[in-house]
Amino acid sequence: MILLIDIGNTRVKWAALNGREVGAQAALAHESLGQDELINALQSLPRPERILVGNVGGARAGELVRVAAAQIWSVQPEFVESAVSACGVRNAYTEPAKLGVDRWLAVIAAHGLERRAACVVSVGTAMTIDAVDRTGQHLGGVIVPGPDLMVSSLLRNTSEIARRAERGSIGEGVFADNTLGAIHQGSVHALAALVERAVASLHSRTSESPALLLTGGASQQFEGLIGLPRKFIPDLVLQGLARLANEHGG
Repeated sequence: MILLIDIGNTRVKWAALNGREVGAQAALAHESLGQDELINALQSLPRPERILVGNVGGARAGELVRVAAAQIWSVQPEFVESAVSACGVRNAYTEPAKLGVDRWLAVIAAHGLERRAACVVSVGTAMTIDAVDRTGQHLGGVIVPGPDLMVSSLLRNTSEIARRAERGSIGEGVFADNTLGAIHQGSVHALAALVERAVASLHSRTSESPALLLTGGASQQFEGLIGLPRKFIPDLVLQGLARLANEHGG
């Protein structure tokens, strides 16, 4: 068994890889996560042959995982970094290591699953969109605030809007009849529109209809507003780790 761990901006997620099958995903928020809590959550798992980790959550969260793995199983985790190429995917960045490893792993997974042009949308604290063509060439991406960060930045940095948003309700349409609704509805519709524009741009560039893959729990705040066929894959980063593990002798 190989243990796959995805350390995101807010949560540590993990799953077991047996052969080519990724098991159920489990998760803990890591902002206030203690070492004992993580050890208690992981120690029921069988001893892994390897532990592969993708970490964008910072040094503290990475150290929590490293210490837990050492104490429970005496296994040294392998912290994955974005590379020039892997699993048939070629990185668009001129400095490949500067591409967030979560984005890199999600693109690897998307290419393996679809084998055609794909837009990969990950929504959490930030929303990222990455494009990959059918040959595995990563075409780059965009990063914008996620829905909660969009809303909180307006409430925090604009005193008049914050005051006017103290009471209100949130609807589903583009236009709201109160300030709170205007903030929330504007944010989610803006994100949905950006996703649609990214897919249209990739379609134009590749002359084929791209797959649209969504991951990250916050995508559910606006997924229904996207007027395109799509797939929601909650463990897309873990799926990318699995493909990397199998490519390198897993």
